[in-house]
Amino acid sequence: MKPLLTLLLLCLTFTMTTAQSLNNYLWKSRLVLLFTPEPADPLFERQVRLLYGQRDAFEERDVLFIFIAPDGKHENTGRFLQEADARKYYEKFGVAQYQFELILVGLDGTEKFRARNRITPPSVLLHLIDEMPMRKRELLQGYGNRSNVGDPDPRPVKKRRKY
Repeated sequence: MKPLLTLLLLCLTFTMTTAQSLNNYLWKSRLVLLFTPEPADPLFERQVRLLYGQRDAFEERDVLFIFIAPDGKHENTGRFLQEADARKYYEKFGVAQYQFELILVGLDGTEKFRARNRITPPSVLLHLIDEMPMRKRELLQGYGNRSNVGDPDPRPVKKRRKY
């Protein structure tokens, strides 16, 4: 029941996508591709929970999550790519079908990071994204920047008192 609840919660609040081609995301979104043998895989479940905990930070950085299972298995759940699309992603990224793998893809469509059969802390992904030249440019231009840089009162807006 816990895995089902986790995925249902994720489906309702996490930005996911099921589009067919990586070209649809070029210069629009960064991608985190999660390849898993099945939704009940312990590594997949744990990784999803960790990512979900940082969903606001990922949304701020225009990150979309794509869940991929072998042969389109579980495509009928609406959370995983369909079979034809899943095969394309497995082939393009050279992922073995029955292992857990996470791949970060940048705005330019190239692979930036890969973790195989291990959990990746969200902080690692966020740091990698923040070090990318395009993200630095976004921050300089004020796009996707929810920080208080240059704010005379560094306290978060929610905690400020009105006098």
